[in-house]
Amino acid sequence: MAIADNKRGTSLTPSELDRLSALCRDAVGALREVFQEIGNGIIPPAEPLMDRVRALAGGVLKDPASLLQLDPTREDDGYTFRHSVSVGFLALALAASLGHDAEQVAQCGLAGFLHDIGKTRVDLCILDKPGKLSGDEVLEMQKHAEYGAEIVRGMAGVPASVVEAVLAHHVRFDRTGYPESARTLCLGIPCAVVAVADFYDATTTLRTYQRPMLRDEAVEALRRARGTVLDGSIVEGFLELTDGGV
Repeated sequence: MAIADNKRGTSLTPSELDRLSALCRDAVGALREVFQEIGNGIIPPAEPLMDRVRALAGGVLKDPASLLQLDPTREDDGYTFRHSVSVGFLALALAASLGHDAEQVAQCGLAGFLHDIGKTRVDLCILDKPGKLSGDEVLEMQKHAEYGAEIVRGMAGVPASVVEAVLAHHVRFDRTGYPESARTLCLGIPCAVVAVADFYDATTTLRTYQRPMLRDEAVEALRRARGTVLDGSIVEGFLELTDGGV
């Protein structure tokens, strides 16, 4: 994952970093179980995952950038899961660095972890297609946001702001994007934070149809997206967190 390449230091003691690593493993393990259950047609309650994300949120407040050094995913985790972990970690670190309290940080993290959960309902032939998608395939892929919102609404205990972020993370700052039904929503911090985290990780990760951007390229793409695709204040916070590039 791109976030694991960050080389900046940490103000955490070795024992604090070990504890943060353990919290990361717990959260990612809980997320893996959620993906597996949903893949099997079961909608689980949110509480086990939310409890672990809240614990992780509390652990990143002292030094948010430390989270960017950790990668508890496995080689056999698929792209969508690894991307979801990356976006969740980036969202947690970004929200904490912006000065939000632990509960808001946790909601941003949960939204990041679950933002693409709707892709569990998209055919793998579309998700893994190496070439350009057809018009119908693009429309089906775009439905992942609505599928995801439907899933997380069914998970008892998910905050409304998280459902909103899952639904609207592809609604641009200028109110274009998809789904069209979400363009008029008054979008909160979790949605804006997840949009930036998703944009960065998607552009810096190898895909079946796309080479990853270099960090400098991704940073420049983020800067160009300010005020149109993304909330400029959140982008600035992300660039400050990562010193110009993760």
